Amino acid sequence: MADRFQWVASILLAGCLVALSACGGDGSGSGSTDGSGTGASPGGGTASLALTVSGLPSGTDANVSVTGPADFRRTVSRATTFANLAAGTYTITAGNVLNGNAVFKPAQPTQLVTVSADKASSVNVTYTAPETLRLSLATVANGLDAPIYLTAPANDTRLFVVERAGRIRVIRNGVLLGTPFLDISSMTSTDGERGLLSMAFDPGYGSNGRFFVYYTASDGAITVARYQVSTTNADIADTNGTVLLSIPHPGQSNHNGGQLSFGPDGMLYLATGDGGGANDPAGNAQNTGSLLGKMLRIDVSGGGYRVPPENPFASGSGGRPEIWARGLRNPWRFSFDTSGLIYIADVGQDAREEVNIVPATTPGLNFGWARTEGSVCVGASTCDTTGLTPPAFEYDHADGRCAILGGFVYGGNAIPELNGRYFYTDLCAGRLKSFVYRDGTVNESIDWSLPLPGTVYSFGRDAAGELYVLAETSAGGQVLRVQRSQ
Repeated sequence: MADRFQWVASILLAGCLVALSACGGDGSGSGSTDGSGTGASPGGGTASLALTVSGLPSGTDANVSVTGPADFRRTVSRATTFANLAAGTYTITAGNVLNGNAVFKPAQPTQLVTVSADKASSVNVTYTAPETLRLSLATVANGLDAPIYLTAPANDTRLFVVERAGRIRVIRNGVLLGTPFLDISSMTSTDGERGLLSMAFDPGYGSNGRFFVYYTASDGAITVARYQVSTTNADIADTNGTVLLSIPHPGQSNHNGGQLSFGPDGMLYLATGDGGGANDPAGNAQNTGSLLGKMLRIDVSGGGYRVPPENPFASGSGGRPEIWARGLRNPWRFSFDTSGLIYIADVGQDAREEVNIVPATTPGLNFGWARTEGSVCVGASTCDTTGLTPPAFEYDHADGRCAILGGFVYGGNAIPELNGRYFYTDLCAGRLKSFVYRDGTVNESIDWSLPLPGTVYSFGRDAAGELYVLAETSAGGQVLRVQRSQ
């Protein structure tokens, strides 16, 4: 079968495209919960407070926080009774709720309730008729050369944009600086799907100045290297890097993966492609002796890197110790949410595009490729799926869809209704979409009716958690910010 991801890449860019609550609606149901998962809320007293919710569609979680005496603090999503409270005044704060693209706003965003000892008090949070949330794109920068990734160090307002040809550019206060932060174009190859594919700032970047890049070397090898910011200019890096890991990738120029990112555990995660070709001809994705078709996890806190002892093959027996998970085809992009889940968007072949969503604390998972593509057996009507972790989300190639471009779970402040929603698009379909992963299932899949311009390469996220789209358009390479439509 033809490799669809590579084929689309070559057609579109002449071979140069990098591809890659129950009962909460009326407040009358059972199963009330607070932030601790129970209805009881010990506060050292004998008062109680019954909180009800109205105005939301059945099954829709509310967004309410309650604070009060004795450092009482709870976040609730449905009707709840707080018992054993200390007497005093409690503040009930309700936020907007998004259901699909309908925004429900609280009639009273803030309410004060005084509870007395040995008495039961009550409060109702009422949501009003919904408004429609619409999104748009704001141009942040033009004139970039194949921008394929965007990130920023913690607490930094600058944007760092990776250009496929081997450069990292800085956008400061809305201005694209002329001098690259780093230029390693002489060290990269850009044929097929190769190039400088992503970067990640060390969690301690503010003090140690270290960052890491993921690129394909001139011989095609997937390479991870460490660099250092200049001690005299925060907008320029030292050009002398240290290669930490080189993974041979001979033959095919596609399926390089392309993402590296620090997890909530401080480890550096890498997603590698299977080495290219239809149906993983070399069998790399299931071969634990190969680093291709894998999620890798390494500790780079020292001078080089070491293998964390939690890795499934850390002892050196049964597989390469760097491996964290296997069975991936071409995981062009992955990301973490604030709860510690990892979202791995794996580009499919002819049948399925998939997103694997698992706790980052779960090592040794097998996502199935090339025995399965999404939930579909490869090359047979049935196959043995024993031991495989199925995708949390998948779609087929109907309506011109061809290759998933994974993004991020929104965590910014500009559009708080979007918090917790994972955004993605498709290389061929080019529309902004999202879903919520809750209680082990995908909910609220939304097409935002927002066609994306040109050819989208990737998503990006800044230090404030805002979401960006990186695309090649008639105006050249662009960085665009997702915003609330005015």
